[in-house]
Amino acid sequence: MIQWTGIVVVGVGIGLALIVGTLYSTGSADLAVHDQQPITFSHQRHAGQLGVACQFCHRFASVSPIAGVPPVSICMTCHQSMPTQQPDLKRLTLYWNEQRPIPWIRLQRLPDHVYFTHEMHLFAGVTCQDCHGIVEKMMGTPRASTFEMGWCLTCHQQQHASTDCWTCHK
Repeated sequence: MIQWTGIVVVGVGIGLALIVGTLYSTGSADLAVHDQQPITFSHQRHAGQLGVACQFCHRFASVSPIAGVPPVSICMTCHQSMPTQQPDLKRLTLYWNEQRPIPWIRLQRLPDHVYFTHEMHLFAGVTCQDCHGIVEKMMGTPRASTFEMGWCLTCHQQQHASTDCWTCHK
C-alpha cells in the first residue's frame, strides 16, 4: 500500500511539473504569435521596393543606444496623402486621428547586464543587415538573429573589435 502511494505521489508530482513547465514555456517562449504587430508592416515593400532607408523610420539608431520604433507621425509623412481603403491603413489613420501611439510589439531584447548601442555599431560601419538580415526582402517584422553572446563574440572577432568582457557587460 505504501509503495503504491509513493508511486502515485511521484506520478502526480511529475505530471504537475510537466503541466507547469509547459504553461510557463508557452507563456514566455518566442512563439510566432508573440510577434504579431498591431499593424501589418512589410519591410520588403518599404525598404525594398520603395527604398526607404532604415534610419528614416528608426531615427534614433545613429544617435542613441536604441534604434526606436517609428511614431505614427513618421508613418503619416507618406500615408497621410494615400487612400485608406486597406484595413491596416484604416488602423494607422485611427491611431493618427486619436493621437495615440501604435502599440508596436518589441521583438528584440537583450538582458539588462548587456550594454549595446546602435550608435556605436553604425559608427563602426556595421550595417542594419549585418545583424538583422536582409531587411529589404522581409515581408513582415521577423525577429533577427538570436543575439546570444557567442554570436556577438564571433562578429567582434571577425571585425577585430574588442572582446574584452567590459565592452558589452556593465
